[in-house]
Amino acid sequence: MQLRDIKQGWKPVTIAVGLMSGVPVGMYASVDQYSKIDTVLTNHSTSRYIAEVNDPSELMMNGKLVFEALESSWKKETRFLSSVKGIIEQRDFQSIVAMGAQAVPLIGQSIEAEPSMLVWALNLIFKGKISAKKDLTIEEACKLWVKELKRQGWM
Repeated sequence: MQLRDIKQGWKPVTIAVGLMSGVPVGMYASVDQYSKIDTVLTNHSTSRYIAEVNDPSELMMNGKLVFEALESSWKKETRFLSSVKGIIEQRDFQSIVAMGAQAVPLIGQSIEAEPSMLVWALNLIFKGKISAKKDLTIEEACKLWVKELKRQGWM
């Protein structure tokens, strides 16, 4: 449907499938309170389309693309920061943490290839540190996390 085809009085209904990939499930319902959409789709071809879009391999690929974009932006915006608080409170870092379990193997692959402060995201996701050692370097923490993620089957 094009905008010129919308007649006065119609309320356009939009399915934002592209926006839903990689977004937590609870997010969809929260949109309803603002959109004032009260229609339930019953068209079976729409159901088939949504089932195809929700293919787990596609969701993982979309999650990877989102992760890579967030990681790239986070690195760019924090490369000159020395404040731990500033680095972990940066919006892209927080978005990676919000991805939760979906981000874990992607973080593991990233820190295995290139150790970085992204390892702190694993502490936040798992709500714990990999070691109690006070003088642990970022490189050592990355190696320990990668080893543990592999042991647990995340990678």
